[in-house]
Amino acid sequence: MITPAIGTAELYNQLDILLQTDTPVFIHGSPGIGKSYIVNDIAHKNDLEIIDVRLSQLDAVDLRGIPTIQNNQTIWMPPVFLPADENSKGILFLDELNSAPLSVQAAIYQLVLDRKIGEYTMPKNWRIVCAGNKIDDKGIVFKLPSPLINRMVHIVLEAKFDDFKAWAIKNEIHPFIIGFLGFRPDLLSSEVPSSSETNPAFCTPRAWDMLSNILKNSNDITKISPIVYGTVGYGAGIEFTSFVKVYKTLPDIDAILAGVSQDVPTEPSSLYALTAALIEKYNNTNQAKNLFAYSKKLPVEFSVMLIKDLIIKDEDIAELEEFEEWLEKYGEYII
Repeated sequence: MITPAIGTAELYNQLDILLQTDTPVFIHGSPGIGKSYIVNDIAHKNDLEIIDVRLSQLDAVDLRGIPTIQNNQTIWMPPVFLPADENSKGILFLDELNSAPLSVQAAIYQLVLDRKIGEYTMPKNWRIVCAGNKIDDKGIVFKLPSPLINRMVHIVLEAKFDDFKAWAIKNEIHPFIIGFLGFRPDLLSSEVPSSSETNPAFCTPRAWDMLSNILKNSNDITKISPIVYGTVGYGAGIEFTSFVKVYKTLPDIDAILAGVSQDVPTEPSSLYALTAALIEKYNNTNQAKNLFAYSKKLPVEFSVMLIKDLIIKDEDIAELEEFEEWLEKYGEYII
């Protein structure tokens, strides 16, 4: 039986519960979908320290510590990266656990179950979160020993477009990417290419974020097409560069925001691009009033998409009278 996967928004909720109950957890997920980002973000939001340990780069002795002699007895000197202050609180993030050698995985047993390893005991206000790639992601991954598996809760993380879009709007991801992925959400994350492929790049939220940073410095898609292909793969890159050309056919975005244009494109690709462009340029509630009026000219699906995205960017619009009027007409379509 396949374990149901959850999105990033739900992972925040589940991790909050597990951290409160001091329950070790292993997050399974493909490369680049946000495992490390989410754990670091939760630590930041909860004012927790975080120690990020890449287990694939360690030997067993690095965890247990170097043996030394004190009072004619051998003791193990714990590594400096493990938390030592009894008054501190944080997350010990053991990343790439299933890519670590079996000897390292074995060394983790006691730390995960008893919060001890060798002479070391973890401070009581620290929590353990582990992560790693899925076995079918073509990475260097070992099957975890059953005793270690049974010491943790296991959660499978999946890249979901609605979660990514909410994050992308708040973090000012380039509108080309938000619009394109709205049109082709299945390309948010793609399978890892086989070793025979000449271009090893593939789609992940991390790859699209990287491409966004590139686009903010070079918007001329014709000049950077090799970079696009090398970031998200050739197939997705071809579709993306074609989609970007749609932006040249869009109505005047500033005129729509100013309320002096009601032009509406007819092609779905143009409507996805238009929605992303409007959200990207939006910056005040006067424009919001104009967008409520304009949204009524759009097909229902895109009217709802525009206003839902607008609320993500500016929650204050929910207090406007125009929003109440819009809700009376379209409220039944909001899921």
